[in-house]
Amino acid sequence: MRAILDDRNLLSAEDALRVFINETSPKPIGVEEVDILDSLNRISAEYVFSPINLPPFSRSTVDGYAIIDSETPGEFTIIDKISIGEYKEIEIKDKEAVEVDTGSIIPENATAVIKVEETERKGDKIFINRKVKFGENIGFIGSDIPKGFEILRPGEIIKAEKIALLASVGINRVKIFKRPKIYIITTGDELTEPGKPLQKGKIYESNSFYLYAKLKSEGYEIIGYTHVRDDKELIKEELLKGLDLADVVILTGGTSAGEKDFVHQVIKELGKIIVHGLKFKPGKPTILATVKGKAVIGLPGNIVSTIMITERVINKYLSIMAGKELTDEIKVKAILLNDVKADKNRYTYLPVYLFKKDEKYFALSIPFDSYMIGTFSMADGYIGLEPAEEHKEGEEVYVHLKRLDLRPTYIGEEEPTLLKLFSEFRKIPLGSYPALKALKYGIGDVIVISSLYDSSIAGEYMYRRKILQNGEGEKIVGYYDWIGLSRIVQNSSIKLRYPSLSSNFVGKATVIAPNTIINEGKEIGEEKLIIVCKDEYKSKLKTLS
Repeated sequence: MRAILDDRNLLSAEDALRVFINETSPKPIGVEEVDILDSLNRISAEYVFSPINLPPFSRSTVDGYAIIDSETPGEFTIIDKISIGEYKEIEIKDKEAVEVDTGSIIPENATAVIKVEETERKGDKIFINRKVKFGENIGFIGSDIPKGFEILRPGEIIKAEKIALLASVGINRVKIFKRPKIYIITTGDELTEPGKPLQKGKIYESNSFYLYAKLKSEGYEIIGYTHVRDDKELIKEELLKGLDLADVVILTGGTSAGEKDFVHQVIKELGKIIVHGLKFKPGKPTILATVKGKAVIGLPGNIVSTIMITERVINKYLSIMAGKELTDEIKVKAILLNDVKADKNRYTYLPVYLFKKDEKYFALSIPFDSYMIGTFSMADGYIGLEPAEEHKEGEEVYVHLKRLDLRPTYIGEEEPTLLKLFSEFRKIPLGSYPALKALKYGIGDVIVISSLYDSSIAGEYMYRRKILQNGEGEKIVGYYDWIGLSRIVQNSSIKLRYPSLSSNFVGKATVIAPNTIINEGKEIGEEKLIIVCKDEYKSKLKTLS
């Protein structure tokens, strides 16, 4: 029986895929827990949050001497050394120093580290000839990512750098989605296996080789592949065998209107053809079907058709079964939301968050230091700049894309109450500066701006929080200048990226933070968080007092 495909009734590849998905409701086939080394290029099946601050302790970022900054300049006595990986209970006093390596924990009451090359040493004495700033050359606890930060999400492909991050926070096992199992059947009397003599009228079979290589590279398990002649009973037998072994069976050849095109007949007899024929060239005679409750896909015998339909239909369908989110290892052009500049002497990689609006990408360069594996791993991509290269806000640059997170986005000031309300959102709590850029360029779904940073913004919703001061003295914990609180914290050398980290310094320095972060201290003011929110998410804000 010939299959006649009327062009007037055919669906586009996109519409056919949508119909197939609606009919079959594909979903991940199961979850397994594995060692993180076995999770490379697999798909995360869970949210993972950091159980610790990273770094987990305040550490030196240089080889040098840990000191009390208020005693500089002057002569100091070296009382001990703390090597990397070593812990000592040392309390330094005025004019005392402890030698430290890059990465060493610093003594509890040290407030700065001076580089070795900036000192003069004689015996157990060093001389420092300048005033050292509070917090200088110290990577403070949680300065990379804070405890409780989302480091892995369902659907994310686990790359090598993310494995490094998981190890860095002490996690050695993760839950991943099981791989869909694929069975490949090629049909056709004209096909010859590569490596054998090619007889007249024959061609070498290549479809199964492409499908095997392509689908395996995408992370799927090829449970078997075989070639059968144009024999209806043999095709039926092989299809039933494949259905017993695999989650999806893919056949090539025999889907059109030729005399020996038996594939569409077999599928129709054993199951249900949902789509037969696409408004697509090459690839018109494609079949999307179900047999015994499993997906069966029939492709034309033409190798280019197989390649095109695999890219446009099969891979997208299998992505759902694998639990994948959208990912692309490509370069995209993006409009900068802030200025960027390379090191004057070195090629520089700058991690960025990416946003997509219509057909345009926007890139926010993230504050970054070389020890910050968390920051680099959580970024959507990165910009590569030549030494001394710089670009201004609004210019286009190429971004090496690691992933594209399409979840609705929370961007702006960090506030635990709001972050909990929008728990399923992508969260970029980096302060008012990026929030204002999001507002300017029309990106982001929930934008939170501090009145301390810009009081001119009008928002339909507002969240008030008291500002508390805990402690007195010259040692003041401050904030990165993207954050609203940076406007009222003066003369600070420590600049935290997240206000939630301030609780780690209570009792050690003067801490100024919201009452939703620290709960003890004298009230010194109020901060209003102005919330600009898309209509579809406003219902979540009605619970705010």
